[in-house]
Amino acid sequence: MDFRISAAEEATLFAIVEQLDEGNAPTPAELTKAVGRDASSDVRSLARKGWILVREVDGHPTVISLSPLATAAVRNLRFGQRE
Repeated sequence: MDFRISAAEEATLFAIVEQLDEGNAPTPAELTKAVGRDASSDVRSLARKGWILVREVDGHPTVISLSPLATAAVRNLRFGQRE
């Protein structure tokens, strides 16, 4: 797993986590709405780096889960966030 992610990828990752926590499996189109910019390349990059698992659902790429290492890393990222 490549732990180096950009700020844009991190924003998309947190949008993914929010959707998954709500019981949703988001598509890149839904994530684009959530982050306010095209998230398709972030989704591809995060999948390639081993952060997320993407599968075709009803003909659309869909984020179905975080990888186990990503789950732990997100906890650390959340802990380090300042509000």
